Amino acid sequence: HAATHGWSTRVRTEMRQLTTRIMDMFRDPTSSRQISYLNSVGFATDLMRLFTRIMPILEEEPRCAFVSSPAYVFGDIHGNLEDLHFFSDNLWRLGIGLTAGNFVFLGDYVDRGRSCLEVVSYLLTLKLLFPHKICLLRGNHETRDVNGWEEHYGERSYLKQCRERFGDDTGYRVWELSNQVFDRLPLSAVIDQDIFCVHGGIPRPISTSVGDKPKSRIQDILAVPRIAGINPPYEHESE
Repeated sequence: HAATHGWSTRVRTEMRQLTTRIMDMFRDPTSSRQISYLNSVGFATDLMRLFTRIMPILEEEPRCAFVSSPAYVFGDIHGNLEDLHFFSDNLWRLGIGLTAGNFVFLGDYVDRGRSCLEVVSYLLTLKLLFPHKICLLRGNHETRDVNGWEEHYGERSYLKQCRERFGDDTGYRVWELSNQVFDRLPLSAVIDQDIFCVHGGIPRPISTSVGDKPKSRIQDILAVPRIAGINPPYEHESE
């Protein structure tokens, strides 16, 4: 992938070892060895390195990804590692690289479930290893206001899980850096120029035009900056 072409031999070796550790964790997350890893400073360090390396790859992608069939489309994961194991066992049993087709995830990877960090690390590792086969869209939970809402989600809050796992200081750094990754996720995808995929539903029409031609919503999405926090609501959405 173009984003990895500038990597030194040392960085390539480091990332190969990192992705191996994450994939080993995914295969057997409840073993004593992996439980120790998941609660270690080493896992926090791996996460932050992964986040740093994945950001330039995401910045290359348009805000509306264009995907070819065959494609699998997945709804909310919400920190549920069991769901990902089910998909892995049944849809890409031989591995993503040996499975025909592309994989589109519609967002909401964190909050509610107990394994948010495991889910995020696995999906971003897949994106790093197979950038052209994996499409990770942004859901409303990939925003700081939602995944940092500890008062509402309690033990199931993503920020709470980061802080409990790694302590307040390191946990906050992991949470913030992962949100910088989320700021770079595409907002929608179109499969075969025919099927529109987005997390939150189809927006209400607004009258925008370029010259005499109506401006498509796809053009609106493509115009969103490659790095975007939460956009303020439009005036017509104030109700």
